[in-house]
Amino acid sequence: MKHDVIIIGGSLAGAACARELNRCGVDVIALERDAFPRPKVCGGFLSPNAVESLDQLQLLDSVRSAGAVEVTSVRLRAGDLEIQAPLSRPALGISRSILDQLLAQGAPVRQSINVLNVVRGEDGFQITTDAEEMRTRILVDAAGKLSRFTRRHAVAEFGVQHFENQSRGRVLDFWLFDDGYGGAVSVEGGRSNFCFLIRRHVLKNYLNKPDYLCTGPLAYDREPGDVIAIGDAAGMIDPFCGEGMHQALDSGITAAQAIIRGLSNSRTYPEIQQEYYLEWRRRWSGKRLLAKALRPAVRHPGWIASGLRWNPGWLLDRLWDRILR
Repeated sequence: MKHDVIIIGGSLAGAACARELNRCGVDVIALERDAFPRPKVCGGFLSPNAVESLDQLQLLDSVRSAGAVEVTSVRLRAGDLEIQAPLSRPALGISRSILDQLLAQGAPVRQSINVLNVVRGEDGFQITTDAEEMRTRILVDAAGKLSRFTRRHAVAEFGVQHFENQSRGRVLDFWLFDDGYGGAVSVEGGRSNFCFLIRRHVLKNYLNKPDYLCTGPLAYDREPGDVIAIGDAAGMIDPFCGEGMHQALDSGITAAQAIIRGLSNSRTYPEIQQEYYLEWRRRWSGKRLLAKALRPAVRHPGWIASGLRWNPGWLLDRLWDRILR
């Protein structure tokens, strides 16, 4: 079976890419290992820009109808300091089990398909799955931070998530502490989604909640590769930015647009790949550099507390305004 585009992974980035390509008449299929709905470690927070990406994909009304909770403020705790500030644009809280299912519905996403091997040839890629052999001219890696198809630099940090059966209202709570950081946000069904980044040497101390989920190690930086990578496969943005789902959706849309232009102009795969990465870097390198610069400070909550006492709005402005635009 042959397709113009095959995407490995049908979660946020892969489904967004598939939806945009399919909307423009491209023969595309996304191959997702899991079956939706399924749980996934995630903060459940759609930043204001992620909300705009969903609107671009014409899915915002569906997400709201599924029970997404509007978030209008953030409450930050670092050391003995607590600050609450309004968001200039509303965000949303929703679980990944619901969101991934919504993006896959009506999109060319085949679920419960495990990709076993990928071989690149002169005229494209041969993909071996547990169901059949496939060929494509254009391959996109959307298999996430643990992808086998794009190399990344792992760090000794893990994500831990659990839910509680009560709402936290319209506020995003965020804590900085010695072992890591994390937050909680209201999601559908009157529940709250808690998700934390924890350093490996103390991870066992945080695996004590009923039905917890754990994932890792995380990887922020990608090594140069031979395939177009989107979402976390292209490298995570630090979770404290609250921009993970925005990066996934935006990179999927950006890749789709580069592929559409490339197919229309008979460009080669390397040319399409280069155009995508140039645009990806233009859109995300500034945010990622700022996140990397803040990373050492976030690991020392006392530093953040001191900075917030001096200028309480500075960090929030960087995270919820400039870094999001």
